[in-house]
Amino acid sequence: MRHRARLVRPFLAAILIGGIASPAAAHPHVWVDYELTVMFDKGLIVAMREDWSFDEDFSSAALHDAVGAKPVKTIGPKENAALEKNAFSNLKNYSYFTHVFPAEGKVETGEASGFKARLDGAKLAYSFTVPLAHGIDAKPGPVGIGIWDDTYYVDVGPAPGKEPKLEGDGSAACKVVIVEDHQHPIYFGSVFPKTARITC
Repeated sequence: MRHRARLVRPFLAAILIGGIASPAAAHPHVWVDYELTVMFDKGLIVAMREDWSFDEDFSSAALHDAVGAKPVKTIGPKENAALEKNAFSNLKNYSYFTHVFPAEGKVETGEASGFKARLDGAKLAYSFTVPLAHGIDAKPGPVGIGIWDDTYYVDVGPAPGKEPKLEGDGSAACKVVIVEDHQHPIYFGSVFPKTARITC
């Protein structure tokens, strides 16, 4: 993780469960490191496979609020279903913090599939796939894919040392790099989130 701070427990009701806090209340309270795999089919970008790892404070609070007071050492089907219902499904309202910028036009994200939670030591981790409403051709120009919270209540960034990947039919002809996105600043224009830039 890039930072550490104590999670204020009342915030849990406002993030990933009940909603996102207002920008006026922002500055990170939750930290997420992600790994990104961009999925291709027939030469088009069609989905993003994402793997999120939360900070330990949020992990403990999320498990308590979504699963119950009993300590959780492993996540089985019952705990996975509870986390998906109580601590993940609401992210659909925020497009799973996933922002996609084609070279031409715009594209929406769909409902995530394949949700699976796990524990990596004391850290809660999610893996899931976010589809696009339609495929994107990266040949006309670069495609940007970023994962961030516009309010900056959640600090989301690429996991250190984990470069984004490209997979699927047509991905071999493309490249991806992580860049600072100066076109979409957040937190009153003071923070430039990281974006995966795909060129083919």
